This record gives sequence, C-alpha cells and structure tokens, in this order.
Amino acid sequence: MDEAQARVLALGSPVEAEDCVLREALGRVTAGPVHSRIAVPPFANSAMDGFALRAADTTAPGPGVSLRTIGYIPAGAQSLPAVGAGEAVRIMTGAPLPPGADAVVPFEETDSDGDTVHVRAGITVGSCVRPAGLDVNPGDQILPEGTRLGAAQLAACASVGLATLSVRRRPAVAILTTGDELVDPGAALGPGQIYNSNAYGLEAAVQESGGTPLRLSPARDSPEALRDAIKGLPDADLILTSGGVSVGDFDYVKAVFASAGEVGFWRVRMRPGKPLLLASLARPDGQRVPVLGLPGNPTSTMVTFEVFGRPLIRRLLGQQPEVPKPLTARCVDRLDNRGGRETFFRVVLDDEEGLLSARLSGGQDSSMLVPLARADGLARVSAEVETVAPGETVLVYPFSRWSR
Repeated sequence: MDEAQARVLALGSPVEAEDCVLREALGRVTAGPVHSRIAVPPFANSAMDGFALRAADTTAPGPGVSLRTIGYIPAGAQSLPAVGAGEAVRIMTGAPLPPGADAVVPFEETDSDGDTVHVRAGITVGSCVRPAGLDVNPGDQILPEGTRLGAAQLAACASVGLATLSVRRRPAVAILTTGDELVDPGAALGPGQIYNSNAYGLEAAVQESGGTPLRLSPARDSPEALRDAIKGLPDADLILTSGGVSVGDFDYVKAVFASAGEVGFWRVRMRPGKPLLLASLARPDGQRVPVLGLPGNPTSTMVTFEVFGRPLIRRLLGQQPEVPKPLTARCVDRLDNRGGRETFFRVVLDDEEGLLSARLSGGQDSSMLVPLARADGLARVSAEVETVAPGETVLVYPFSRWSR
C-alpha cells in the first residue's frame, strides 16, 4: 500500500497560486510563506485596567506609595499625557503606554480617591505592559507555505493588516461514477437499482479536502459509454472514478483508460480497496492528469479516497501529503485480518480511564456505509498480522486528523 501511495503522489504537483480576499480565504492553502509588514502590537500598551506610572516611584520604603492622578487613557487614545515623578495615569487594557511611564499597576492592587492613587506594593519595570512587537515584528513569518487557513490563521493575518493572501487555487476534481444500477437520491428505485452514494460521498470528500468537485452523470456499464464519458471530461487536475475496476463481466474502466492514456498500476494489497487503478491522461498542454479508479463498493470507495485521493489533493494544494501520524489504541474487539492484506478497520474511539480504546463500529463488509458513518477513524493492521486480540494495541488514524 505504501508503494502504491508513493506512485500516486508522484503524479501530483502543486497547482497555480491566486490572490484571495481575506474574508473568503477560509479553508484555502497558502501558496507561499506569509510575512508581516508591521509590529503587533504596533506600540507598547497596557495589559490590564489600572494605572500607568514610573516603577521607580513605587519602590520607596513603607506600606505603599501615593501618586497624583493626572489623566485617563482609553484604548484608541491619540493624545497621551506625559507621566512625571510622583504621577500616574488611569489606563484601560490595550491603551498605549504614555510617555514617561514604564509599568502598569492593576486596579485590584491600588486604592483610589479620584485625584490620588495609593499603590500598595512596589512593582517592576515592564509590569503589565505589552511591548511593541510582542507578537510579531516587521518581516516575521506568520504562516509557512502550505498552511490550511482556519479561524486562528485568518485572525493572525488580519492582525497584521493583510487584506488579501496568495493561495493555491482549488484543484478541479472530476468525479465519474459508473454503473447501470445507479440513480440519484429522491428518485424512486426500480428493480435492481441503488442510490448513487459514491457520487455524494466523493463530492463532499473533495470539498472537505480543499478541491472543487465536478460531478458528472453516471456512466453506463459499457466500453462505449465510458469512452464517451472520458471524451466529455472537463478540464481537471484529478479524475476520480468509482466502480468498474474489478474483474467482473462489466468492469471496463481499466481497459478504457489503458486505451485512452497510461495505466500505472491495478490492484493494491489492501482491504477494503484491492481493485484500485492508477492511470493518467494527457492534456493539450502536455501535462498528465492523474486518474484514480476507485472501487465501487461504498466503503471501499471512501477508504481508498482517504488513503490515496485526499493525500493527492493535499499535494496539489502544496501541503505535505502524508497520511497523518497514527495514535495507539487498545482493541476492544478481535480484529480478524486473515488473507494477507493490509486492512483498515472502521472503529469507534473511546477514552477509558485515560487510555484510548478502539472498537468496531459495526459490520466490516465493504458494501456497508453505516459503520463507516458511525466510525471515528480507521484502525490499520499490517498484512503480516492475522489477528489482533482484545486488549492488544493497534494503530488508529482518527478522521479528525486525516482531514487537516
């Protein structure tokens, strides 16, 4: 499986950059490192509501010191009174530190009667003061290239005044499901028909990964229909198909893509997802578009997307494409892995007395979607391990980590 993943990723390279306004950049990926042009904060300011003063004035022996209050500075103030010996200024959190002051004493550590403030104990220079550049200095890197932009990242960019960011454009991903039996949800099912869950699952997975899904009408199970579908494929950075890649009488995907392009490999030593196809098609500009022919069984489709499709989209976005580092969990159920294939079991994760545990989310047949929908992640068992007994440990990939 690792070899297959490496060959899939070798077909991908980052797509072009484009400018994006900040308020529309959620979920986008930076096309280069992001730097600040300013210091944050741009001026020294108070970290507390209190009094700005000279620390040296509070070091006299005795039970505190009384200082004359000469003014008031709210956040956003532009006119600042200078603080001299024996003086203090009432100041609010975030307000700029006035000239002459080098510390702030919080209200809770003082007694005030309006014109005078009594500071109960001595304070040190810089106390309760945020210096200029505490967070960022001009030229500092805020975010590295390949960062997916979430709320915290966008807030950091806004804090340094960036109105636009250079991001990777969203890779266009064509989605072609195959099968005479497929109908859209909402339609009445005829004899032998099923709803096209793969189209909706893959469309959502592509969006979640940062791509733009281009969902096509299902192709019928015939070489002619598949050839016509390939001819009508939109300009895309990646093509995903589902179904038609096994060894059945109507599995034509491999042969059709072999005649239209190049086949990299067919079948992977894993479960679910053994009948997986890697191919490529030539574009007019000479670039090759990777094709992932995913299995038709719904869970096989979604698991192989996680293992191969999502990392490939990450590479197209300029992110690190590797499968995330797994966690170690204690098995609750027996995991039967006979058959000599690397297997991804769908599991529910629990915290039991501070230890992570994993139990099967339901039946593990590759046609069953509900256990996948209930699962928190995938437990990976190598091909050489036939059984994981209850109480033994297993490596688990939580879905929450996979989609970052």
